[in-house]
Amino acid sequence: MVKPVQLFQFGRTILCLCPCCGDIVRLTDLTLHYEGETPRTWLDEYQHRVGLFEKRLASFKSKEYGIRETARKKGRSLAARKVRKVIKETFEGCSYHPKDIKAILYPVDCVVFSGMAMKDRLDKIVMLSNKSKLTGYRKLRQSIKKTIERGDYDWQLARVTSAGEIDLE
Repeated sequence: MVKPVQLFQFGRTILCLCPCCGDIVRLTDLTLHYEGETPRTWLDEYQHRVGLFEKRLASFKSKEYGIRETARKKGRSLAARKVRKVIKETFEGCSYHPKDIKAILYPVDCVVFSGMAMKDRLDKIVMLSNKSKLTGYRKLRQSIKKTIERGDYDWQLARVTSAGEIDLE
């Protein structure tokens, strides 16, 4: 039995004369042309479907940025509403912009940088916490309040290097 590779190698030894241009070519290099339509095979269908998929993918990629940007804006708007709702439920009477509020959770629930989101400058910094039934929390939060009232705090700028070290300025 002849293996496919042997058949191909044998085909390279057969030389033909091209009727159109008169060149001598190998049998394996021929491109056959004939009239009529070729019956479709599974490979033709597969290639057709791959082509359709690639067109749809290209169409999606051209629209993807816009779709993502629209979803991002919608998500941010929805998140802001949800944050406002939670803050109003948690801290009644609180009217701070949601982007100004940063959750810390311990030792205080949130720090508010009032004015940061809308004015790009701070009006004030506020610490928000719910009343706690735990004595340890209450004592710690009272200690923070007294420290602020006494002015026993300092501003330090810490920069983290690419090596993970902290440099205080």
